[in-house]
Amino acid sequence: MEHIAPLIQTILWVGLIAGIVWRFHAPIYGLLVALQRRIEAGSNIKAGPFEITDQLKPQDPNAQREKAAAEIQEAIKDQTPVAAMTNVLGKATASIHERYFQAEDLVLRAIQSEYGAPMNRQVTAGRDSGFDGVFTSGGKTNVVEVKYIAAKGKSPRLKESVHRLTKIIEQYAWQNARIILALVFESQEDVKNQMEILSVAFSENAVPIVVRVFTMAQLRAQFGVGGQNEG
Repeated sequence: MEHIAPLIQTILWVGLIAGIVWRFHAPIYGLLVALQRRIEAGSNIKAGPFEITDQLKPQDPNAQREKAAAEIQEAIKDQTPVAAMTNVLGKATASIHERYFQAEDLVLRAIQSEYGAPMNRQVTAGRDSGFDGVFTSGGKTNVVEVKYIAAKGKSPRLKESVHRLTKIIEQYAWQNARIILALVFESQEDVKNQMEILSVAFSENAVPIVVRVFTMAQLRAQFGVGGQNEG
């Protein structure tokens, strides 16, 4: 009898499992098919906290160009408000254009290194003008907005950018999201109290804001980039 009891127990367990599989055959099959399709499509699979990276796709090059042009134009206006001569403005445009793209590249590298998480650059979720960077870390979705400040004492229209990103995140209903506002200045003198001032200014924003400040010299040194004008 003592040898039969384990056998009966095993039979009961097998019968229970078979009954569950038979009863829930359709939902289980549907779930397996859905998972297979997601894997074949290259989508992310994550059990637990909500993840949005499978919604993102590379931003169209034309849209990237338009966004960059608007940012560069803003920096040019701040640096040369009274530039009247075409050749002067042209030189300023070329210089700021180069610095803008280098600043964006280096600061996204720095943030990726700091958080130890892959950065999705120049992406869109479909109904937006694009994000400089998006990554997940510690269960949070981080939307990175990079601003290059070319002139001393001049700050770009940060409130407009924060308002735009906040509305987009709310429209997408992204949970546990925050905005990393990364400001790149030319010199350490321009950085004075910027982080504290802006952190307080955006402390009541609907989507949490993390303000980070960098200088071109700091970023260049961190990644071993040579060049002039390291302020």
